[in-house]
Amino acid sequence: MDYLLEIPKKKQAFLEELLRGFPFIKAKKLSTVKAERMRDMVEAVEEIKAIEAGKRKPRSMKALLREL
Repeated sequence: MDYLLEIPKKKQAFLEELLRGFPFIKAKKLSTVKAERMRDMVEAVEEIKAIEAGKRKPRSMKALLREL
């Protein structure tokens, strides 16, 4: 199972040390660019789920193109 965590900078060292203590956990740091892409993808999936659940209205293609 994979997780994406956002940890405050002041707690990063503590969490990294804690994770190293568990031999069954593999932790890998992401570059800033990769982390931003992951956040964007998670946000997009959450938006799709909200649209499918009827909690949010989908945007029209015209509105999307106007943003660009």
